[in-house]
Amino acid sequence: MPKQPLAKTIQLTGKASDFLKIGVAAAGRGDVEAVEHLLQIKPEWVHRVGSHGRTMLWEASYRGRTDMVSVLTDRGADIDACGCHFTPLLVDISPYCAAKFKKHEETARLLLARGARVDFYTDVYLDSYDRVKQQLSEDLSLAVKEKVQNDRNVKATALHYAVSQSRIEILDLLLEHGADPRPYSLWLVRFAIWRKSTDVLERLFRAGVDPSVSAIPRSGITDPAINDLLDKYGVAFDPDGSEGGWPPLVYSARGDRGGSLETVRKLLGQGADVNQRNYKGQTALHCAAKAGFVHIVEELLKHGAVVDAEDENGDTPLLTTMRSTVKNKEKLFEVAKILTSAGADAGRENKKGHTPLTVACRKANADYWIACLSSGR
Repeated sequence: MPKQPLAKTIQLTGKASDFLKIGVAAAGRGDVEAVEHLLQIKPEWVHRVGSHGRTMLWEASYRGRTDMVSVLTDRGADIDACGCHFTPLLVDISPYCAAKFKKHEETARLLLARGARVDFYTDVYLDSYDRVKQQLSEDLSLAVKEKVQNDRNVKATALHYAVSQSRIEILDLLLEHGADPRPYSLWLVRFAIWRKSTDVLERLFRAGVDPSVSAIPRSGITDPAINDLLDKYGVAFDPDGSEGGWPPLVYSARGDRGGSLETVRKLLGQGADVNQRNYKGQTALHCAAKAGFVHIVEELLKHGAVVDAEDENGDTPLLTTMRSTVKNKEKLFEVAKILTSAGADAGRENKKGHTPLTVACRKANADYWIACLSSGR
């Protein structure tokens, strides 16, 4: 079969999301042909900045796409524009730092050859202790100077760059040179908790951080050593503590959290309420069912999750499953069977009069969905 022209295979919708979903994604794949075609249509994309500061060049650097980096730098892309994938990185880093951190050495060398700067924050992030020490001896203000982040809610200093990767020796060096963690306590403590670093967390407390700022992050705290340290400093852990309307168990069952059965089990083991709700009235079972997390659905039901719990719209986990846009339909079919076998009511109406069965009847593969809903009867 002859290869279709790119103009037919790449369809822009005109939405703002095209940049990340099509442009940045193509750069991250290293698809030079697609990117060159896109830049003919959208030449401004070479300079465009997406969410978390991600540019096409940043994404290509992070993924180690050396040929793509060459193409984009030739077209004038900002070689030092910082970006971030929040969970693995936590702070904004440069394309060079991203490539080096991910061990894409060829890509990092090309960026240096093209003029990429290696600044103080990059040295901190990459654990270049001697370079950090030398720069601090030349300019003490680096220990306290803020670096602007793409997320304007976060004010970051070199402390954030050290704590984000648990660079303990550099953290000590910064503290010795006058860095003050107290104005930045909330995020520094969270970074340490997310990295499960008791050494970092204890250093922050000893440096004057008030342990009471240790608000439980949405993901909860599942590391026993972290819990023990917080307890030592008088911070009580509530496994149902809610941040932004998201209790840890419900948050951990979300589709964008990766489906960690281990995390769910740890939270349940700590006493989390299996039927706790988020600000939309959804339980962990709603979120896991929507995501197609089969094993988490089974675990929640085993611990007493209410199978027909209704959210603020009257939607049950089964109805949420039926409406899910998750690509892996086999997992959704399996979830529907499990929920029905556990007693979920396929005829239960939400506030708009919709039921799992009426939704199933409107689907392209209606017969299969209806069979799933009948499997547990």
